[in-house]
Amino acid sequence: MRLRLAAGLAAAALLAAATPAWAGEPSPVDVLGACAELTGTGPGWALLRNDCGAAIDASVVLTGGERAACVPIAAHGTATLTWESEERAEYAVDCL
Repeated sequence: MRLRLAAGLAAAALLAAATPAWAGEPSPVDVLGACAELTGTGPGWALLRNDCGAAIDASVVLTGGERAACVPIAAHGTATLTWESEERAEYAVDCL
């Protein structure tokens, strides 16, 4: 019984030592990396939503692979982004 308890404690200690102190705590990149959401798009425009509780700058990647200019979006707000070409937005990205 003592041997099992000692082995269990040793395994727990190894796991705790191998786990970084920040594990489980979101980093700024983790939190901001998923804030911008594309909610609508058409030729030359996109509607973005900020799903986070902090203001962000966001953009979209266009069908041709280029990235549109970044726009500020208030916490839990929306913004419309426009560009000159007739390309559509493929997905939203946070500008970090």
